Amino acid sequence: MRYRFLKLVIIAVVVILIGVLKTRAQQDPVYTQYIYNMMTINPAYAGTQNFLHLNTLTRLQWVGMDGAPKTFSLGVHTPLNQRKVGVGLTVVSDEIGPINNTHITVNYAYRITVFESLTLSMGIKGGITSYRADISDLTIIDQDDPNFISDEKKIMPNLGVGFYLYNQKYFVGFSIPKLLETSIDEEYASSFKELRRHYYFVTGYNMEITSNWMFKPTIYTRAVSGAPSSNDITLQFIYDQRFGFGAMYRIGDAIGAFIDVQINNQLTMGYGYDFSTNSLLGVNSGTHELMISYEFNNLKGKRPLITF
Repeated sequence: MRYRFLKLVIIAVVVILIGVLKTRAQQDPVYTQYIYNMMTINPAYAGTQNFLHLNTLTRLQWVGMDGAPKTFSLGVHTPLNQRKVGVGLTVVSDEIGPINNTHITVNYAYRITVFESLTLSMGIKGGITSYRADISDLTIIDQDDPNFISDEKKIMPNLGVGFYLYNQKYFVGFSIPKLLETSIDEEYASSFKELRRHYYFVTGYNMEITSNWMFKPTIYTRAVSGAPSSNDITLQFIYDQRFGFGAMYRIGDAIGAFIDVQINNQLTMGYGYDFSTNSLLGVNSGTHELMISYEFNNLKGKRPLITF
């Protein structure tokens, strides 16, 4: 029965994924160290760690360009009810030029055991997006243009869903973190949506090389109608479950590298850097990321670095 249920879930995810990958995509921020920032894209990740877990990630993209994206994300989540339920909160602030989007969401996940060592987590999220455009500060040619007289502000609701299948060896996740498509300008609401529905697929595998070394390849795909899909391939090596380093290739867009160190049984820190391989190469000095991960009750030597 469980095998049949698992088969149906996998088939459903694959069918949906095939459909959405024909679309084109990208409005939401991207991350080099996405593996440590999963709850921002998939509510089913809430509560999958052993304890109350906090993660922050700061991303300075395309440094040296005017109005370059700056992103800050904060996520906190914990398991409840003997790990059957997970709850969490995410806050993401994304600034591009005069435009700032702040997303605040509450996440809920419920887990079932598919096999003895395989768990399926199903999640839902709800929250708000605050949109602000400081267009009155822009330098414009026509000072009487009514479109640039005052700033734009709007608060929009958001709902999202996600699925996360995992064990100690591998994981597969599929999510739609923004189900509601909304328009900021009511004049064009019927024909143009500034905030479109995004689709995410991510999968990874832990491969034991020796007693001390682990190899962890992951694939991360993002899709939304109206823009090219974005695909990341990441290869990471982990030593003694405390020290990790790897490389990332965002197909047709960027190449990056990152390093992660578990400072103690509670604190992990990471740094990532990537540079453009597209037409932006040469007009910026790259992208920097700083990640901080903290498990509040991890006092018994449990190591969070390679957990999904």
